[in-house]
Amino acid sequence: MRPPLNAPLAGEWSTVKIVRIIENMRQGDQEQTRAHESPTEGDLLAALDRLDGAVFSSTAFVIDDDTVMSIGGGGDGAYIVFISSGGDTRIHTLIDPAKSEDHDQDLVAGGQSGSYPQYQCVDRSKAASALLYFHAHGAASPDLNWASE
Repeated sequence: MRPPLNAPLAGEWSTVKIVRIIENMRQGDQEQTRAHESPTEGDLLAALDRLDGAVFSSTAFVIDDDTVMSIGGGGDGAYIVFISSGGDTRIHTLIDPAKSEDHDQDLVAGGQSGSYPQYQCVDRSKAASALLYFHAHGAASPDLNWASE
């Protein structure tokens, strides 16, 4: 029996890759969008580190039109991370179960200040771990905690 034409060869494994980073840069009332094609892991982490809750407060990491991780915030080291898939039919939000569900935290994402439940505001380490897993597998990391809609 022959393997399918696009099947990996013995010993090969395929990884899903983020094909594009889309950053929104805001200065005053002006917003500019810039895209980076075929990013490396270093590019992904550099984009995460540019999030400052001011000039850069929202970045999309795109695998395809239906599978996108969005990360917002960055100011004060707090990030909102979610994955949308299936054309927004499934949304997974990264959470920190050690934080309160009863208190809110102010955070700037997408140029807008908002109040988010504290447990949805994660540190850089969790955001980076989620991002790198998403880059490799195109899904939410099973080693992290997610709320699904």
